[in-house]
Amino acid sequence: MTMADISHPPMEQLQDLEYCIDSNPPWVETILLAFQNYILVLGTSVMIPSALVPLMGGSDGDKARVIQTLLFVAGINTLLQALFGTRLPAVVGGSFAYVIPVVYIISDSHLQRISDPHVVSV
Repeated sequence: MTMADISHPPMEQLQDLEYCIDSNPPWVETILLAFQNYILVLGTSVMIPSALVPLMGGSDGDKARVIQTLLFVAGINTLLQALFGTRLPAVVGGSFAYVIPVVYIISDSHLQRISDPHVVSV
């Protein structure tokens, strides 16, 4: 099968559609779109730990480890989505939807009575 054999019915139906799911943009545009995705993921991956880790009593080193973990997992998830998923642009990273429940858990008075963080008594 050659590239000429591949038909793009959505492109024929929607005249303003630039790319189909099985067509690729030029490399320059791909790199620009990848950088845009990186900036978006970087923003959420830095803002969420910067707000939550100090509330949990974490140090700057703890915050750096959480940010590194979020960036690594977001990169792996995005790579898997691009290679094996639908190949649609997806932002796979931290979500602000969990900030309110995490802040509630952090401020729970029952959990604040734990004296040694390595020993939890029930």
